[in-house]
Amino acid sequence: MIAKIPGTQLQNYLKFRKDPLEFLYRTHTLGEIVAINPKSKNTSYIIHSREAVKQILTLKEEAFVKGSSSKTLGKTLGNGVLTSEGEVHKRQRKLMQPSFHKRKVAEYADTAVSMTEELLSSYRDGETRSIHEDMMNLTLRIIVQTMFGERLSNETNPVASAVSDIIEKTAQSLLTPFSPPDFLPTAQNRKYKRGVKTLDELADLLIEKGAKNQGSGHLLSLLFQAADEKGEPLTRTELRDQIVTILIAGHETTANVLTWIFAVLAKHPQVEEKMLAEIKDAGQLTFESMKALPYTQQVVQETLRLYPAAWIILREAKTDVEIAGNHFQKGSIFLISPYVMHRNPALFRDPETFNPGRFSKDSGEEIPLYGFFPFGGGSRGCIGSQFAMMEAVLISATVLRKYKLKLTSPDEELQPEPLVSLRVKNGLKMKAVKRS
Repeated sequence: MIAKIPGTQLQNYLKFRKDPLEFLYRTHTLGEIVAINPKSKNTSYIIHSREAVKQILTLKEEAFVKGSSSKTLGKTLGNGVLTSEGEVHKRQRKLMQPSFHKRKVAEYADTAVSMTEELLSSYRDGETRSIHEDMMNLTLRIIVQTMFGERLSNETNPVASAVSDIIEKTAQSLLTPFSPPDFLPTAQNRKYKRGVKTLDELADLLIEKGAKNQGSGHLLSLLFQAADEKGEPLTRTELRDQIVTILIAGHETTANVLTWIFAVLAKHPQVEEKMLAEIKDAGQLTFESMKALPYTQQVVQETLRLYPAAWIILREAKTDVEIAGNHFQKGSIFLISPYVMHRNPALFRDPETFNPGRFSKDSGEEIPLYGFFPFGGGSRGCIGSQFAMMEAVLISATVLRKYKLKLTSPDEELQPEPLVSLRVKNGLKMKAVKRS
């Protein structure tokens, strides 16, 4: 049975705009499928059912498209792997898959560690750092080096800032139907356009250098060798769309996850000490050493449970479809929130408690299938999930081994900010104390 949210459509919209996470969370007690605007032509439904998630993301995924969310993201990303649909998406994903194979991820691990050490060499004992900015710059440098074979300097702030400006404008467009039109000369629109220009310039530079360095084995090399269904090589626009997609999706989400990791470790000193002990015993940090870091991986997983970068997944039915015993019309919109489902007490014991041990094989707590899905699922699940896990584990371990990061305001509550991905609101300032 489908439940309904009490209140008018306008009231519910205003509540959602004020606090999307709280609004979505409060609906989990109403039912497994909840209609937001049942009188609308294209009704929106919030999904709290694992079976419905399974059907929408995997079993019946062919009946759905990303819809309006893809159109909004497409203004910046073009028709890249994150926004394309149908056969075009399948072809693009197949083309990119080799660059994210486990063997390739293992090769990228050394780059992740060495670039993290380069960042730490700029730290000074006792100084205050903007951790979110550090992680944005670091993960950007890593993705550009591993995917495109180009080494950016440590000073990558213009590009990282461009991504932030783009994300803020895109999030507003996604979460409200009343965002100012792009042609209006608002401060946000101007920053957005400058941000897109910055990314386009970087994409042009990478394309020019990539054209001279084909056969290197990088993702860009694969893109140059690719052909469409007619045997034609990818156009410059197609190359640009894939590059910009990877630039944004390949680093911003991971930077946010890393920021959350350092924030929660500072709030849970016993967890930090246990993780540090494991890291010290692991020896040199490499992809292979991840086997010796099970607790560190559990810390990452628990952080992804409470603060998943992909806090919401949107789908639109392209045909009439039956989901979890209910009939839905073409055009129906489905909101799936990993953030909410990961905190559902029916799925997790003490869901608000940060407890990495719940992911231990010996914990006795079963992690529910389709109840924990920080990287989405099905053919549209995150293509770089293994890459992101490797980065989160090895970067956090490298930092923790050399520095203790302390919150500048220990009593301040950490608030999530739901943009395109889930950030720490207002960034994160931390004091870096060198370990003896």
